[in-house]
Amino acid sequence: MSSKKLGSRKILILGGVLVALVVVAVTVGPWAYGKFVVGDQPDELALPAAGSSADAKPDTSAATDALDGAWTVGADSAAGYRVDEVLFGQNVTVVGRTDQVEGSATVADGVLSATTMSVDMESVATDESRRDAQYRDRIMDTATYPTATFTQTAPVELPATGGRFTVTVPGDLTVRGVTRAVEVELDVQASGEALDVAGSIDVVFADYEIPEPGFSGISVDDHGKIEFLLKMAR
Repeated sequence: MSSKKLGSRKILILGGVLVALVVVAVTVGPWAYGKFVVGDQPDELALPAAGSSADAKPDTSAATDALDGAWTVGADSAAGYRVDEVLFGQNVTVVGRTDQVEGSATVADGVLSATTMSVDMESVATDESRRDAQYRDRIMDTATYPTATFTQTAPVELPATGGRFTVTVPGDLTVRGVTRAVEVELDVQASGEALDVAGSIDVVFADYEIPEPGFSGISVDDHGKIEFLLKMAR
């Protein structure tokens, strides 16, 4: 076989290998990103399902006014965000979390008022440091806007009995220096001197002047969710 034919054959083989590698990268790459880079993400922050073994058998007979007093968010609380990404058709969910949460609430005569929550945005982290760097710098600019806050704007009468209940609370949500009026549905579990509160708030990024989160071939939904689970004590 001539050297010219041999060279052409090598070129064809090399070309075939390159095409195969491109096909693998396009088809396997997104799957590998979702499987190994993003991986399994934490479940939503929520109270245990009613009746589950994790449920603490609340005293549902207690009157709501038994909740009267000042409540403070404790150290076991958590908050963060949840957004959906798409990479070449591969759908993944990304979750950021922090335990740096502060807040309080006041209940008097069965009426909830003066609820506040503050989240340290700088400490919110995912399982990927490069994503977190984008989040802290370009997207959320946590050096300029270090906290996100929620402040209740109107009193809310709680249900007639305590225990476990759901209540909708109006308030102002401030993210990245922009404040919007929102309503948040709170899932509440009262048990003695403990009060667990879970909820989430849908956030459209443009409403809070949050830059387009997508980068380097990754597209992100134009909205996400702020979620929290507060462990409060009187």
